[in-house]
Amino acid sequence: MILIGLAGVVWWQRHNLKAFKQAMQYSSGELEQQLQENQQLIQDAVNAAPEVVIRDVTEEEREALKDGSLTQEELIDRLVTPQTPVQSETETQSSVVPPADTTQPEAPAPTPDPEYQQTLSALIAEVYVLREKYTIELDNMYAAAKEEYKAMPKSQRTTEKLSKWAAGYVNRATKLEKACDASMDDIVERMEELIRSNNGDLSLVDTVVYTYANEKSLKKAFYMAKLEEKGLV
Repeated sequence: MILIGLAGVVWWQRHNLKAFKQAMQYSSGELEQQLQENQQLIQDAVNAAPEVVIRDVTEEEREALKDGSLTQEELIDRLVTPQTPVQSETETQSSVVPPADTTQPEAPAPTPDPEYQQTLSALIAEVYVLREKYTIELDNMYAAAKEEYKAMPKSQRTTEKLSKWAAGYVNRATKLEKACDASMDDIVERMEELIRSNNGDLSLVDTVVYTYANEKSLKKAFYMAKLEEKGLV
């Protein structure tokens, strides 16, 4: 796990006490589980919002985004486009018309404005795709660092040279994080303005902001925990 190096990891975490505490408190496996729970939190909030119609990213779409055969815009459009289930001929022939319901029907819930629903769903899709893009770019960066380290002569693996080498990757990761933060700030601003203008529930915005910040902290803690487990920190 010498992907960004001991010095780089310590430098990256110097302003993130929450991530450091999490890394010391939990194992990498436990942190990975917390990352999954964090993602489920936003999915639950989205599922509970009648004004949002969206599905999660599939593994095939994730790979297509990674290899470039699917653009971010195309993926966003896919996530908000309803998929009609295909009913087999056997299912159609065996369908039974249910008996008439004689009970008093409940008053139907108000139908969200279609334009508002589509726009808000597309913004949530942007959040999903931004998360995938950030993760892919980090994975690619770490993979490149790992290969570069393997190819590095042992004579070059001194503490001083590794620290300088790691600092280069840390700077790249920091720039990536700042760019991701700027994109998220823009999405949140548009989302908040849209929900306010439609008298919607702003708790969805709070959930998006919380889960985004929490995931970043958990990811950093995860990598620190992996390094600690290998005796590198």
